[in-house]
Amino acid sequence: MGAVILCVCMLHVAWAQKDMQAVTTPVKIFQKGYIQVIGGSEEGQSRYRASRAAEIVAQRDLLEILQGLRLSGTSSVKDGMLQSDEINTSVQGFLRGAIKCGEKYHSDKGYAEVCMRLNIRGQGGLYDIILPLLKDNKLVPNNKPAFKPPTAKLIPEEVNFQSPRQKTEKKSSEAAEQKMKVEAPSKLTEPYDGLIVDTRNFQFRPALVNRIMTEKEQVVFEPSNIQSNVLVERGCGGFTTNDNKAKALLESWGSKNPMIVKCVGVEKNTDAKISQDDAAAVYVNNQKSNLLAQARVVFVLK
Repeated sequence: MGAVILCVCMLHVAWAQKDMQAVTTPVKIFQKGYIQVIGGSEEGQSRYRASRAAEIVAQRDLLEILQGLRLSGTSSVKDGMLQSDEINTSVQGFLRGAIKCGEKYHSDKGYAEVCMRLNIRGQGGLYDIILPLLKDNKLVPNNKPAFKPPTAKLIPEEVNFQSPRQKTEKKSSEAAEQKMKVEAPSKLTEPYDGLIVDTRNFQFRPALVNRIMTEKEQVVFEPSNIQSNVLVERGCGGFTTNDNKAKALLESWGSKNPMIVKCVGVEKNTDAKISQDDAAAVYVNNQKSNLLAQARVVFVLK
């Protein structure tokens, strides 16, 4: 038994040098864009039998890891498969497209190890397979309104007489509304073309569907906002652990002037909440730079 463990460890080191490492944690999976596992057979088998057995183990591990990924909120892919025939059929078909990315047979012990991968992003990846479900909001209940900032009134108000108390209340209301107002898109000389959401003060987790919402639970960003080809390649944005990495990732996506906003809360671990003021700024800058449709969004994690 000890010899087997030693051999497996030595093989893992050899594969690590060739970038053949297992990628099984949610953060790594969403950062790299794929799940990668290494399945091993029992000893004392021919090359063919050992290879086939190792492949079956790898496929089983892929299914287990895939089913454990968060779909959205507290719901996992496995939950979605149980609740929806559409999701179940899509995921089962996706699993058949697993790619063999490495194989090694140890003739001295008669066992094999096989590396297999499932792409989350890109053509043929999970986002590509479930794209129709994402665009039709079938993975997440679409029961929250889209965010729109207050707009300035174009027609002057009719003159009326109000009590001092009514005037005071009106001024307070107007002041609160005015605080949220930002420049019109046409007046922006250098609009923000990317968005960094700092979630480090909260337990925010990557998922197939991550959304941005306001404190009033109005939706600022969700999959239906994203162009289909971009959604397939990037999902619902990227994930890093610091601002510099976030800026570098956004730059690789064509962003030269990203804005940074602080998360003020998290709902069900996968929906990041931002302030009304920040939501208004995102809305207006998006009108000019189209940053949401391009999914130029990066979440900074703990």
